[in-house]
Amino acid sequence: MQIIKRMGTQSKATGLAAVVFVLLVLSGCHRLPLERYYTGKGTVHIDVDWTSHFGEKPSGMTIILAKDGDSITFTDITNQVDFYDIELEPGTYKLLIFNQSYGEFGSMSFGKRKSFNDIFAMATQQQRATEFWDVNVGYLREPEAIGCAVDTFTVLPEMADGEPRFVYYKDHVPTYFESLRLTEVVEPMTTEMFIRVKIIGMKYMASVIGNISGMANGFLLSQAWRREDSGYHLLDNWTVSPVYYENGDTLNSYGFITTTIRTFGLPHGRELLEQRDSTSNMISLCFTLIDGTQHVFRYPVGKHIRYHNEEAETRAGDADSTATEQKQYFYKTDVTLKLDLLLEAPFFENTDLPNLPYAQPKGTGSFDAEVSDWGDEEQVLVPI
Repeated sequence: MQIIKRMGTQSKATGLAAVVFVLLVLSGCHRLPLERYYTGKGTVHIDVDWTSHFGEKPSGMTIILAKDGDSITFTDITNQVDFYDIELEPGTYKLLIFNQSYGEFGSMSFGKRKSFNDIFAMATQQQRATEFWDVNVGYLREPEAIGCAVDTFTVLPEMADGEPRFVYYKDHVPTYFESLRLTEVVEPMTTEMFIRVKIIGMKYMASVIGNISGMANGFLLSQAWRREDSGYHLLDNWTVSPVYYENGDTLNSYGFITTTIRTFGLPHGRELLEQRDSTSNMISLCFTLIDGTQHVFRYPVGKHIRYHNEEAETRAGDADSTATEQKQYFYKTDVTLKLDLLLEAPFFENTDLPNLPYAQPKGTGSFDAEVSDWGDEEQVLVPI
């Protein structure tokens, strides 16, 4: 018990000494004010607007940066598509954003992925056995929806000089300490082409398939311009109108076929009307008639492709507008405007349109007969 008592007394003395020491230390300390700590790198916050122009929010996006030049120095893929935060060293950055990732597009591949200025998307080939009317023709796959946002910004040295900064927590933070905030609007990089064809002799048609040549096979992601290389699009999904008759004449039938394709648009250097000749684009139509025979019609239509947007069409040099007398010009944003191709009046006369010959269904004995009017003064004997 004595030993325990002595030990307890010594412990109390030690504890008292420690308390006194702490009090002395605390009384001699100088309390520093609360400060904000700055890391020395510029913080960039990027808000991404998908809905205003692109029209849909994707499940993922790719962020690409090129620092102080053309070489791509940073690539990231994220499922957070509304915004993106990143800390960057001083420099001038080129920014590219597009939906999804390289590997998620089955309709296109990507080339020159190390160069910010030259990176491009190119349509892959559609696998299809050609027929007699399109021998050795390869078809571009219709592109999936892809949108891009492009920008350039600078992280100033005073934003990120490599030295830590401290600011009194009640003081206003200087501008060069604040994060750089960007808002990027994603633009669609594909467009649509509407095609409408008037058919003479429509009652004899069973089905139709076709193609159109001279359409861009891709685009530059950071520049929006279409590639100069072109290819064919297959036209195999037509909507057929009812059959109409001229003045009720069952022998003189006509109707319309229409289709819409998704495409990259016209190749770079073929945007303006004056840059195209009639053979810049060719449309081929193969009709199968009700008797099983096939008939092919081909038309040079380079001068007949028009922009659905009237203002853009006028600026591009519509042959029917006064713009042909002015200097024609083209905005980069016009590359994804919708296109129209109408093979009908007023652009084509009936004599220049597909005119299907007379046909009857296979294996039938039916026929169409044309009967002349009975003359008023002529008597016709009918044997009984």
